[in-house]
Amino acid sequence: MKIRSTVAILACLFSLGLRAEAKKTEVIMGFNPAENVDAVEANGKAFSDFYEKKTGLKVKTFIASDYTALIEAMRAGRIDFAWLPPFSFIKAEQLADAKVLLKAVRKGRASYYSCIISRSDKGIKKITDLKGKNMAWVDPSSTTGHIFPKANLMSKFKIADPDKFFGRQIFAGSHDSLVLAVYNGTVDAGATFCNDPKGEDGAWHQFLKTPEEQKKITVVYVSDPITGDTMATTNKFYKENSAIVDEMTKTLI
Repeated sequence: MKIRSTVAILACLFSLGLRAEAKKTEVIMGFNPAENVDAVEANGKAFSDFYEKKTGLKVKTFIASDYTALIEAMRAGRIDFAWLPPFSFIKAEQLADAKVLLKAVRKGRASYYSCIISRSDKGIKKITDLKGKNMAWVDPSSTTGHIFPKANLMSKFKIADPDKFFGRQIFAGSHDSLVLAVYNGTVDAGATFCNDPKGEDGAWHQFLKTPEEQKKITVVYVSDPITGDTMATTNKFYKENSAIVDEMTKTLI
């Protein structure tokens, strides 16, 4: 009887030892491909260095090939945290049991906007001027770069079939690529994000380097407000690592 009790105690201690060894020393944070990969990696490393100094826990950066891939990585447990735009979060909640932790505030605003932009020398000043023109979107699942502005065109401007309204449509893949496509004249117009309801501050200010370049962009349309981007985890990860999630949230704030 004593032998069996001793074996049981040793087994319990061994199990606890394994759990201690298995304690996480690294978490993986997923980013959507909203801008240049090099910029995302640089920002991810800067945050990882900051976070490790604060908590001792490393943060590894995962950059998805597109918005759908980011949700799939979350569903499969390949990432622990993810930055998700509104529509992507809704899909992640459905498919990956995502749990929202924080919402982004942009320059004091809890909402942001979608802007349709063009080059100022294209002569495109209103939505009707876009008929037959070549249009760029960011990604099929991009809130500001596709879903919201296209929905506005259909509901507010009664454009029943955008495929027939525009000449050609492309997906640029990221907001910086879209801004450059508009700036270089590869397309006549494109949809991207802006930070205020007047379209006075947006993606073109972030991705075009000089004021002279930025002045060549004109805003054709600004959408209704959109709730801010989210930082999320999964309910499964939260249940298993609530202390890490709470620490991450506190540190980000």
